Amino acid sequence: MGALDRIQIAAIGDSVAELAEQAAAAEAAKIDCVWTPELFRSSVTQATWLAAKTETVGVGTGIAWAFTRSAFILAITALDIDEMSAGRFRLGLGAGVKRLNETWHDVEYGKPAPHLRETIEATRLIMQQASGGEPIRYEGRYLDIDVRGWIRPHEAVRESVPIYTAAMQEGMCRMAGDVADGLIGHPMCPLRWVEEVMIPSFETGLKRSGRRRSDLDFLPTVCCAIDDDEGRAIDAARRTIAFYATVRTYRPLWQMHGFAGAAEAAGDAFRRGALAAVPEAIPDEMVEAYTAAGPLDKVRGRVEAMAAVGDGLWLTPPTYFIPPEQLMEYQAKIVRAFGPGSSC
Repeated sequence: MGALDRIQIAAIGDSVAELAEQAAAAEAAKIDCVWTPELFRSSVTQATWLAAKTETVGVGTGIAWAFTRSAFILAITALDIDEMSAGRFRLGLGAGVKRLNETWHDVEYGKPAPHLRETIEATRLIMQQASGGEPIRYEGRYLDIDVRGWIRPHEAVRESVPIYTAAMQEGMCRMAGDVADGLIGHPMCPLRWVEEVMIPSFETGLKRSGRRRSDLDFLPTVCCAIDDDEGRAIDAARRTIAFYATVRTYRPLWQMHGFAGAAEAAGDAFRRGALAAVPEAIPDEMVEAYTAAGPLDKVRGRVEAMAAVGDGLWLTPPTYFIPPEQLMEYQAKIVRAFGPGSSC
């Protein structure tokens, strides 16, 4: 089975009814997994809802903030949703942003890659030993867990739920290679970044941890705006790039392709409050470098090139600063165009 047979999408919709309808359409199109984001809704409650509303499509948290919940709660939540979905759940965990962890949630952030590694290891350990009745002990820099006198009376569907993480930079990709079951790429990472940064980094993690390439499910991401009106598609994708360009974390990504100056101009406009000037700082060439925007044949070429390096493929529409109906339009086009079971 190739990457194009395992298309992933994010759950997008204003209402829970829309989320359920979209998941049903994805299931009919034989999409591999629908992942639930976390910001305006809980990724966990969305995943539970979609598990109840579907029968065959995979359901995952994409991505749950790992440090804002205990490893114990993460473990039993994953086991619960996996049982409710008859073994279709995937636990996607991420570090999130330092400021929001510390100011919104009042939790320690620390060094995100080591912290997330410990969270993944501890969560997996609790899942694996939940029904054994023996003490569960995990000691690390960030987590010190000692579970005694507890046994989970509910039979697990599987020994352990697969744990995925999102990553783009070297350290987090190496960590994913060390301990994660899957790695989800970032929508702004083009093929060159994937091949020169992400793959060598997670391969280093796999090698140093004694794991094989088959032990990691790699899901690179492509931001797709399928539209016969190429100018409209490019403008929509430009706005999502503009959003990420305001975050200094992504500077190496822009530098690789020679767009550091444009990203800096967008960030400067944002910080001085000139919001209209933020997308104006992003040239068409930058949109072409980081996204697939335009008619289906053009988008398909970009998608197929990325599929050659992944085990599956996550396709996302532009998600920032465009009307909700346009976002939903592009999402539906992705499902129709790339769902293996779609008739379109």
